[in-house]
Amino acid sequence: MFHVKDNKQGYFFDPFEHFGPKRLSVLKNSWPEIFRSEILPALPVESLRKYYHDKNGRPSKEIRSMLGLMILQQMLDLTDEKAVGAFMFDARWSYALDVPGDSDGEAYLCLKSLWTMRKHLTDDGLYVEMFEQATKNLSEVFKVDFDKQRLDSVQIQSNMRHLGRIALFSRTIKKFLLNLKRQHRTHFDQLESARFKSYINKKEEALFAAVKPSETAKTLSLLAEDTHFLLRQFSSNEKVKSMSSFQLLSRLFKEQCTSVDDLENKGTKIISAKPNHEVPSDSLQNPSDEDAG
Repeated sequence: MFHVKDNKQGYFFDPFEHFGPKRLSVLKNSWPEIFRSEILPALPVESLRKYYHDKNGRPSKEIRSMLGLMILQQMLDLTDEKAVGAFMFDARWSYALDVPGDSDGEAYLCLKSLWTMRKHLTDDGLYVEMFEQATKNLSEVFKVDFDKQRLDSVQIQSNMRHLGRIALFSRTIKKFLLNLKRQHRTHFDQLESARFKSYINKKEEALFAAVKPSETAKTLSLLAEDTHFLLRQFSSNEKVKSMSSFQLLSRLFKEQCTSVDDLENKGTKIISAKPNHEVPSDSLQNPSDEDAG
């Protein structure tokens, strides 16, 4: 169920008065107050209404605070785990995002909720509108004239889409390796590298929940190299190639990766993720268990 607060309606009692006058003064004279008063009310919450029922179902996390969380994560270059932790326990974030209570219903957040919100934003490209609006509001507050600024000094670039692609790579690789282990254990055991076995020895989300936004490009390159290695390793094995999870892996590489010849190193292939590529929302986004046995 769609849940969003009206930020124009104030509180009868100040829910943050328990901080005391001195700490409240610090909050009101720092970035949390600017974020709370200038950015939070302008976030495009109504654009997300289509993902939720107006009356039925469990209420969503408060939409405005979730969008604010996505911006703060990018601004402060935090991993998913640290961003969720700050949402739950950092008083500055509680004030900035207008999360007044300490109950689990208001202040608890799981990683899955963050990933779901990120998927909504990247599927519709809403993160562009969100960051542009935040930049516009800040420019008005601080009276910044963009006509007199260098373009690279005012550009804000979000890595949300990159984080979504990291999840896509990790899930597809994990699915292939799990099916390879079940159906062709000998071939799986030949993968001696610990980096491949770590995909299934750890929880899948651990691979990308600990990635900072500033590290997404590097992580994507490593995932692209792993994908290319697996495809090349089993390119001549017809049984493995017939697995639907291998075919998904092949599709992932074709749609999300690029390879070029490094002439300085005698034709060695340089593998990388395609820049600014969209995250698909169909079967590639959610690999099935078709091969599981």
